Amino acid sequence: MISATTDLLEPAGYAAQLRAALARAYVVLGKRDWEEQRKLISTHLHELLGASVVRVFERENHGGWRSLPQTDGTDIPAVAREMEAELLPRAFAAGKSLLSTHPVLDPDLADLAARCSSAGITTHVLLVRAEGATHAAFAAHWLGCERAPYDQRVGFYLYWDTVGIAVSLALERRRAETELRALQERAFRDPLTGLPNAQALEDELGLHASTFPFGVVALDFDGLREANAAFGYEAGGDRLIRVVGGELARLELGGEFVARMNTAGDEFVLLLPGADEPLTTRRASEVEAALDALAVPTPLGAVYRGASVGFAQRRGDESPGQTLGRALESMRERKHRRRHGSG
Repeated sequence: MISATTDLLEPAGYAAQLRAALARAYVVLGKRDWEEQRKLISTHLHELLGASVVRVFERENHGGWRSLPQTDGTDIPAVAREMEAELLPRAFAAGKSLLSTHPVLDPDLADLAARCSSAGITTHVLLVRAEGATHAAFAAHWLGCERAPYDQRVGFYLYWDTVGIAVSLALERRRAETELRALQERAFRDPLTGLPNAQALEDELGLHASTFPFGVVALDFDGLREANAAFGYEAGGDRLIRVVGGELARLELGGEFVARMNTAGDEFVLLLPGADEPLTTRRASEVEAALDALAVPTPLGAVYRGASVGFAQRRGDESPGQTLGRALESMRERKHRRRHGSG
């Protein structure tokens, strides 16, 4: 009679292992998201290697590594966690997977390895590598059970090589998407206040070509030039712009859109999609009252004099951009009246 182990080494058994391993690898390849991949890989390590617990690690932006939540939630004994902590940096530095029971394990770990062996624990740090780089790591732990023998791990090595390619593609895609989001954020955000910038405002106006009613509130706070002259740009004008921008973000209601007009001035805009004339008028008064009463940091209070707020209601024959233009004209008229004490 041929034993099960011997049978696996026969061509048919060997091929069956490879097919099973590749089938799992193709499932991982089919997932574009790293979060989905790591959960699958953890499951496959349980299935292919009989691991008791699998912990996952990924590279952080500053070059370190962090552990990710486990899919099974099982904890590991302190001695296993100690071995894991010792093997991880050594594996990363060497660029290869490391096993706690390997015959040529670092001599410094001999005592720890003996304690793990006495507790019936084996730890294997498996690096996910592709194109000469390490992209992630999985720490597989066998607790009170034997690690699968070689003849049961024949297909695993093919699986692991394929997984490395899949994970590297997913993580590279995630990094690219993160960088793209950061670029888009910088492209459409005012760097000083964090509010949408002029480009974002233009795009938002374009979304409301058919929006009626539609109100626009425009404002210009008073004291920027004096703040710059008295305290310098960073401690004076820039600080004042940040304070006003923060207050406008707080005043913004659901469905409204607040933006800074440009990166070198004190003009801001509040778009009010769906707002009729009474609501637009009320919101303009509320914003002006709030900014007039705004408590600014000392010593900027000596130069800050509130804000001049204008508004406009969209007419049927004009674009949202034209409504914005009339709101700016209204704001300048309001500024002139406030400056000359006429309202």
